[in-house]
Amino acid sequence: MIKKTAVLIVLLATSVGAWSQTAFGLKGGLNLSTINLKDAQATYDTRTGYHAGFFLRGRFDKIAIQPEVLLYTQRGDLQSSLIGTAQESFTYVTVPVLFKFYPVGGLNLHAGPQFGFLVDGERKYDTVFGGGTEDITDHYKSSDVAVSAGAGYDFGFGLSVDVRYNIGVKDINNAANGEEAKSRVFMVSLGWNFLK
Repeated sequence: MIKKTAVLIVLLATSVGAWSQTAFGLKGGLNLSTINLKDAQATYDTRTGYHAGFFLRGRFDKIAIQPEVLLYTQRGDLQSSLIGTAQESFTYVTVPVLFKFYPVGGLNLHAGPQFGFLVDGERKYDTVFGGGTEDITDHYKSSDVAVSAGAGYDFGFGLSVDVRYNIGVKDINNAANGEEAKSRVFMVSLGWNFLK
């Protein structure tokens, strides 16, 4: 999947350069993430993380394509009858490919797929038997696929702001008999276009 995603980025970057308005810049912001569990004996509460990376945008009139590469964290509080209370933290490299529509000026609506690649995972837990830290990278699948949808505004002087909600469509639980788990991430971002 990583090779296919890299090829997709190269193709999009090549095509973006031919559009009438091209943007390239950095972006970053906050994440509110959780994991949707189909497990009656466990709940997952939202915690704050962050994201940072770069974007490339090609715009023609009212439409645009914007691929991005982001490093971001997903964090949550897991409450389970088996392990008690635990804080989980994951680091992903993600590649959103957004299709944007501009109804008025810099105001835009955007949607598209996001491909995520797990870098690491950690669990800090506290039970009646004591606490500790555990590497849980192998407990979750190495890749994730989500659908992103949101809105934003691209200012004429280079600043952009957007909000986005990512809905995971792939079960990321790697346990043989584990319950289905899908990611949910709300993102708030600020970006800067260096080509202005």
